[in-house]
Amino acid sequence: MKIDPNDVFYHCVEGCSEAIMITDKNKILTNVNPSWLETYGYSHEEAIGKTPKLIRSDLQNDFFYNSMWATISQNGSWKGELVNRAKDGSLVPVILTIASYKNAAGEVAGFMGIAVDITTKKQLEAEVIHQDRLASVGVLASGLAHEVGTPLGVIRGRAEFLLMETPENSKSSKALNIIMQQIDRVSHLISTLLSFSRSTSDLNIKTYEMRPL
Repeated sequence: MKIDPNDVFYHCVEGCSEAIMITDKNKILTNVNPSWLETYGYSHEEAIGKTPKLIRSDLQNDFFYNSMWATISQNGSWKGELVNRAKDGSLVPVILTIASYKNAAGEVAGFMGIAVDITTKKQLEAEVIHQDRLASVGVLASGLAHEVGTPLGVIRGRAEFLLMETPENSKSSKALNIIMQQIDRVSHLISTLLSFSRSTSDLNIKTYEMRPL
């Protein structure tokens, strides 16, 4: 697609905040806008003459791309979510729309791709999922602490009672002391789980406060 620098369309593409690339019918890049260059970290000279494989990541296989281009060939366009790779190796999740354009004779002359960077959206989604999982673990920990802590308290009480009735420094008293020490270790673990439960609940509340209404 030949773009006239004086054309309104050219200025719209150049000023668009989304990454836009234009190829010929052989999928060779002929134009990319400043947002595309900023998103992927390449210079204009590094991009022009290459194919979109320049930014392809290994998170989609050949079947994915073959299906995508089959849809474009049949319908003239395709829209979906994929992950590209910038020059520095960082992954860039995008919602990509690809549409073919035709020449005066009605033949496909090339393709235009518009990518919406959804990196921030994906990071927020991952954070919410992570906090939800932590909250679930916290609820489980709280229930476990209650169910285990109560019988442990009973066992320790009985051990203390038996220790009072047992001669000092006898084998039985040493065994009872070991039992109480091990119960204290488990009790400390339960206390840690309860603290974890409370902290994850606070984190979960803070995360949801960030959500727009």
